Amino acid sequence: MRAIRFKGPARFNRTKVAIVLIVCGAIALSVVLAQMIADGFDPMFLLAGFVAAAGGLAVYKLGRFEYGLLLVLITAGFINFFTLPTGRDSRIVISLALSLVLLTIWGFQLLFRRSTGVRVQPSPINKPVLAFVLVVLIGYVWSLFMRDPILKIWSSFPMVQVASLIVNISLPLVALMTANKITEVKWLKWLSLIVIAIGITELLSRFLNLPTLILVSNGTRGMFTVWLGGILYAQALFNNRLSLVRRAMLLGLLAVLVYQRLIVDTSWVSGWLPLALVCAIITFVRSRKLFAVLCVLALIVVALKWDYVMTSYEAEMAGGSNLRGGLWAKAFGYVLQHPLFGMGPAGYAVYYMTYQPNDAMATHNNLFDVIAQHGFIGIVAFLWMFGVFFVVTFRSMRLHKGRGDFVEAFSVLGFAGAVASFAGMMLGDWLLPFAYTQTISGFDNAVFTWMFIGCAVALYHMRLRANVETKPQAALPATPVSSVQELRSHA
Repeated sequence: MRAIRFKGPARFNRTKVAIVLIVCGAIALSVVLAQMIADGFDPMFLLAGFVAAAGGLAVYKLGRFEYGLLLVLITAGFINFFTLPTGRDSRIVISLALSLVLLTIWGFQLLFRRSTGVRVQPSPINKPVLAFVLVVLIGYVWSLFMRDPILKIWSSFPMVQVASLIVNISLPLVALMTANKITEVKWLKWLSLIVIAIGITELLSRFLNLPTLILVSNGTRGMFTVWLGGILYAQALFNNRLSLVRRAMLLGLLAVLVYQRLIVDTSWVSGWLPLALVCAIITFVRSRKLFAVLCVLALIVVALKWDYVMTSYEAEMAGGSNLRGGLWAKAFGYVLQHPLFGMGPAGYAVYYMTYQPNDAMATHNNLFDVIAQHGFIGIVAFLWMFGVFFVVTFRSMRLHKGRGDFVEAFSVLGFAGAVASFAGMMLGDWLLPFAYTQTISGFDNAVFTWMFIGCAVALYHMRLRANVETKPQAALPATPVSSVQELRSHA
């Protein structure tokens, strides 16, 4: 008689279990948050939980994590009108919620890397990004224990501080995640097209006074202009594969952007000065002669419109820019009392309200924000991180020099945009939104900078891999490559 054999248990699929846990966790977390931070149960949180879970499942089913990254920029640019309440003035934007879902999925992939095969690829940015995140986490705990005992802590502050902590660590992690997940140039093209579409919508809405402005008003603040203008200008100057008509259209759209930021909205220095800087860097890389010509033309225009320039300057000073030096000095005074890890995320707000309640103003400078919130250790980690960003994007630009295509233009954009965005930090909290100025909803516009820096790093990795793959097999190292520096040495 033939023996009956029973099949063994199906192979335990950790990835599927992780996805189920993420779905259930997103829904459960939405209910918990609704009870904790909203005034009573808000069904919008439950809806957001289902949407987040559906988004995570969609990314999993499509099999391409990159779709989630595209969706982050789409929601950051176009879904500004829908936010989740926190019971306070600050609201949770959808791009932040979606980014946290993607970071959670990526975290599970890394946790179960034996079954998923997902690992953090070797990169120069790994250590500085993780170091800054670690300093922020340590600084938060440190600030709780080292807090002045007489501080006046209002009821909403603990929740605001946790929200600030999440934003300050999630943005650098988004850059790291993007650098790991983008492995094909086509995704860089899609991300660029999304930014252009958002920019066109914003400009048309402003000039025609359309109600669609509410869709993009928050996402197009801050350093969004740097990346929009940089994409248009870099592609027009470096991408020789575009027809003359398309390059003229890009320059025309750039001219409209410059007119809106520099002429119509002159008093908003954060809107036009970083834009001018990114265009200046791109011009300098393309042609020293063209850069000199544009400098001369700029000086002529300033001379002819001197009265207009002085009027704009006085308007900016009247808006409070003349007070920034005093604000920075005040913040630095508190830093000297908490030099190592600062006063914690959003922490200097309670110090101001306790000791100087009638003169409490934010620094309006992200570098001073970083020092005040995370101390001297935090600013060292932050400068190390951006220093590595500059080095990697500059190397990428050099590696792609002379291609005359989209890739070369994007590599130039990566370096110029990183430098211009860093400079823009000194004009506002545009890279790490401060809880009591932009509020955490500033994640909408800040995420563009971090994601595009991540894209520029991803492009660098693509080129290094391509260099290794094109080498003869005998030229490859005998042992596994353990770092990008080693990889580059063999390339």
